[in-house]
Formats: sequence, C-alpha cells, structure tokens
Amino acid sequence: MTEILKEKWMKGVAVTTTCLAVMTAIAAARGAACGVKTQLLTALESSKWAYYQAKSIKENLAEVQLNAFEVEIVGAVNTAQKALFAQKIKSASAEATRYDKEKNQIRQDAEDAAATNKLLSKKANYFSAAVVFFQIAIMLSSVSALLGKKFMWIVGLVFGLVAIGLLGMGLFLQPLLF
Repeated sequence: MTEILKEKWMKGVAVTTTCLAVMTAIAAARGAACGVKTQLLTALESSKWAYYQAKSIKENLAEVQLNAFEVEIVGAVNTAQKALFAQKIKSASAEATRYDKEKNQIRQDAEDAAATNKLLSKKANYFSAAVVFFQIAIMLSSVSALLGKKFMWIVGLVFGLVAIGLLGMGLFLQPLLF
C-alpha cells in the first residue's frame, strides 16, 4: 500500500476520491429529502384542490338557494313573507360571497403548493445530476489509481467540479431545505 502512495498524485487520488464520496452522499441525501417533500406537497396540493371543489359545490348550493328565494319573494302575498324572503336572500347572498372568498384563498394555497413543488423538483434534478457526475468522477479516480494514469484522475476531477457545481445549485436554489 505504501508503494502505491509513493507518488504524490496518488495521495491526491485517495483524498479526492474520499471527498467525492462524501459529497455524493450529501447530494443523494438532499435529493431524497427533496423527493419526500415533493410527495408531501403533491398530497397537500391534491387535498387543497378537493377542498376547493367542496367549497365550489357549497357556493353553488347557496346560489341555487338565493335564486329560489328570489323567485319566492315575487310570489309573496304579504309584507311579513316579503321580509322573511328578503332576510333569506341576504343570508344566502352572504353565504355565497363567503364561499367565494374561501375558495379563492384555497385556490391560492393550492397554487402556492404547486409552485413550491415545481421548485423542489428542479432542486431534486440538480441533486440527481450531481450524484451521477460524482459517481463518474469517483470511478475515473479509482481507475486512474489502478492503472497509474494521472490523466484519468484529472478528467475525474473535471467531472467532480461539475458535480460540485450541480450540488451547489441544488443546495442554494430556493426553497432552501434544512
């Protein structure tokens, strides 16, 4: 073993291969975290859209009631009936307006979850690409040590630098994962 490490560049191969392996583990772990968070956000987005649909149905029912009360007020024969239907029209109108406001907020929440999910998918792609480039760099560094070819190690370092760039993009792209 000491004979192999006598050449100075071979010590560099050992150190860089170890560092590349550690960074590969970091990229893989961050990619997995993005995947889990993406799944959670997908479920949240789906539930928000289901809730949105429920509010739409309730809003529609309130509007149907409103229309029915508007028809009933026309056929009212005395002022007491007219006052009762006017009160019901006001109540149904307020309810329909409330559902519309709630629906808009729910839609905004669902769209926000979708946007965050899209960004996390982009981050996950950077981490996945980084893992691939790290693995190529490790392979080239290992083969260079076996064959004693310094050029292969240098090519592996280039792949490692690309991988480090991709890892950095994944780590610092919004939203940050901690």
